[in-house]
Amino acid sequence: MPRTERPLDCEDTELGAFAADLRKLREKAGRPSYRALASRAHYSAATLSDAAGGKKLPSLAVTLAYVTACEGDAEEWERRWRAIAAPPGRTAEAPYVGLKAFQEEDADRFHGREKLTAKLVELTRARPFVGVFGASGSGKSSLLRAGLIPRLPRALIFTPGVQPLDECAVRLARLTGQSAVVLSHELADPAALGLLIRQFDEELVLVVDQFEEVFTLCGPEQRDWFVRALVGAPHVVIGVRADFYGHVGRHPELVEALEDAQVLVGPLTTDELRRAITEPARHVGATVESALVIRLVADVVGQASALPLVQHALVETWHRRRGMTLSLAGYEEAGGVEHAIARTAESVHEQLSPEQRQIARRTFLRLIALGEGIEDTKRRANREDLDAEVLERLATARLVTLTEQHAELTHEALIRSWPRLREWIDEDRNALRVHHQLTEAAAQWDGDRDLLYKGARLAQAAELDPESLTGPERAFLTASQADGRRRARRTRVVVSVLSVLVVLLASSVVFAAVQAREATRQRNDALAGRAATEVMRLLPTDPDKAARLALAAHAVTPATATRDAVLNADAARWSSYTSTPQMLSWPEGDFLTLSTNSEFFLGTLGSGVTSATVLFRGRTPGDRLARVGERVNRTVLSGDDRRAFTLEATGDAQVWDVARPEEPQRLGTIAKAPADLTVSRDGTAAAGVVRTGERPRHRAVVWDLRDPARPAEVAVPVEHVLSAVMSPSGREIALLRKDNGTGTAYAEIWVLDGPAPRRGTSIALSDEPLQVVTSAGGRALAVRFARELVVWRTAGDGEPVRVPVGSSRATAVFGDDDRKIAVQTEASVEVWDVAGVRAGSFGGFRGNVHGLRYREREQAFGVVDSTPSMWTLHTDFDRVVRGLCREREAALSDDDWAKYFPGVERVPVC
Repeated sequence: MPRTERPLDCEDTELGAFAADLRKLREKAGRPSYRALASRAHYSAATLSDAAGGKKLPSLAVTLAYVTACEGDAEEWERRWRAIAAPPGRTAEAPYVGLKAFQEEDADRFHGREKLTAKLVELTRARPFVGVFGASGSGKSSLLRAGLIPRLPRALIFTPGVQPLDECAVRLARLTGQSAVVLSHELADPAALGLLIRQFDEELVLVVDQFEEVFTLCGPEQRDWFVRALVGAPHVVIGVRADFYGHVGRHPELVEALEDAQVLVGPLTTDELRRAITEPARHVGATVESALVIRLVADVVGQASALPLVQHALVETWHRRRGMTLSLAGYEEAGGVEHAIARTAESVHEQLSPEQRQIARRTFLRLIALGEGIEDTKRRANREDLDAEVLERLATARLVTLTEQHAELTHEALIRSWPRLREWIDEDRNALRVHHQLTEAAAQWDGDRDLLYKGARLAQAAELDPESLTGPERAFLTASQADGRRRARRTRVVVSVLSVLVVLLASSVVFAAVQAREATRQRNDALAGRAATEVMRLLPTDPDKAARLALAAHAVTPATATRDAVLNADAARWSSYTSTPQMLSWPEGDFLTLSTNSEFFLGTLGSGVTSATVLFRGRTPGDRLARVGERVNRTVLSGDDRRAFTLEATGDAQVWDVARPEEPQRLGTIAKAPADLTVSRDGTAAAGVVRTGERPRHRAVVWDLRDPARPAEVAVPVEHVLSAVMSPSGREIALLRKDNGTGTAYAEIWVLDGPAPRRGTSIALSDEPLQVVTSAGGRALAVRFARELVVWRTAGDGEPVRVPVGSSRATAVFGDDDRKIAVQTEASVEVWDVAGVRAGSFGGFRGNVHGLRYREREQAFGVVDSTPSMWTLHTDFDRVVRGLCREREAALSDDDWAKYFPGVERVPVC
């Protein structure tokens, strides 16, 4: 009795339907045995049975022999066979993701990890902090993105990068609709992250992928902040490469948080591998030959880092499929698991010109982070530092992944599996290490001569290929070499003079005089520099002596440091200490706003929604004038000091008349006011970003407050606005927005001279912006990024001016004349002119700096620190010196001169 055929398990695929119809044809022919068919078809019974088995597509000859033996239509079946076997175009999208990690939108083709996903989801719901550990290539990122996140009601996923604080601020700003600038300030306190999330959505789960970046890319300060912030958040899941487990263990907070809350991602089991291979194909109506499944499982089972290799091999096999069948032959043609990645990379490499190959080599090496006792890993690089054409070729082949600003290897499997790349790394390992050190040094340089390379480090960096250097790296190395040449020239001068002395003793007197002058100059420079440092130390306790010492130091050696010392001494002269610590304790981070006439300031007493806004008189210590609000989160003061705005916990903003600070009067309410509200100089116009619609869209809104009892609201006709700032004149609004189609960010000025705002200026940005600010007349526009402030003239004349920024939480304010802009960090203020020349650096404050404003009447910037004290910052140096000389005893005593400038002849200071 003939054996019963095995049921087909893939009739819903093209190959399965083909096999099922062959079986029906045999049924129609009277169900002859395969042995009987073999005698008619002249093929073995096993071959004919396999043809209708549905495991692989039979050859055309076997198909036609089978059909003819069953008296079928040979022409029709040849057409069907050719339709299935036709080689597909590469444009057909593969149901596999290749080297890149699965994303949330790939959840329907993420198979094989169902049990692990369920375990992770259950643990995430039960524990506040969960760690997912696994080898590189084990599928951690895919488990988080395509397994966990689709099963959570609310989640936010990101990677730490170099600045986790900025990354958190930008991501949360997009989610909550708040300003990234405001959030960046708030998040300076690690505890604020958890508080902010609880206020927004306590069920939100923070998912931090590639957590190992905090050890490979972040500095210690950012790393410690991020760890402390995460352990205070309500729900966190981190994904960490297993070889960084020891690094995690060095942080007691993480050890405690991860106790009994860890998931280990191991190798896929045989059954999991089968599902990962066959299910994505089945979902698109394709079939994977059983022989291919068996071969793939045999090639990779038990390997922890197999997933990206399998996915890439399947993508390449898909491009070599026959019809809708992935075959063993196509897999072997692609090079199999072991060679598929290398073949893809080599194919792209061979298609490049000789010059492009060199560029590709430099590109790949910039994307490698060398391991110290651990495997080499991938690292991100700025796209603007890399060749765009070559980068696009590598991205098209999915060897490199591109974001708006960055490029990185699609997967670290490329490092392990491409011999050519491993050879490049081994050949250039020392040069790579030197290059990475140069990259970090260039990022920290900021014009400081003390940070320039010298000696052996300079010699090593000078041997690097110039073509591999970015603009900042090249500038740093050029400055180091120039400094080295200056040092060498000095050495040669000394050696030459000494040689001449030996030969020409008669010239010894002249040489001695020259050397004496140089020694005197160097001594004076050193003494003046030390005196400038002492000035900053004396400012809080003895500002009068500090002013005299600053003038003397600048008279001895006019230099940047002594000039800044004089400006800081003048700022201390104008400072006003407004309360004593016993009377009022100001929590770090509270927001203070100084009136332009220095008579009072506005601030929040306490923290969070329990705060009350209080006005203080500037010249009378501790004189509390009036309370103008309850449960206030933030305060804003108009430039003319006549109106105050209190943003309250209800979400509304109250408008107050504070022309008489001791008797404030409420004028009206802005309903649903944004947290980043900004106002014009006279307080009759305000702007901010609000969320509108059932599907929240961020729009810029302008309020006409000429009648504050009935605010008139007008929306700017653009969406996806990141930040909006009202100009001091109230006639323009500056905004940052993002085009979600292209991902490009724009800085724009909209003119408010009619019934609807109109776009005046639009500038495309190449990096993620953090703050926008416009000058009083709208003639200049500045955008702050993580490391620099860029200033444009809106008339379009000239190149933009770039100003370095020392903190990611800096704030910028224009002066009324459009010629100066001040940049405030937590502890300092720098004033620049719009040509990029620094006009002054101020750092002698008694506490953290708040409320930077421009005082039109005094033609100077003003701030208030957290003690609280008011400061006026003049940058007209000649005017400052005249003021110090006119109002104080400017000369140092003889004893102090001898103490600070021993051996230096007294010089006039005024």
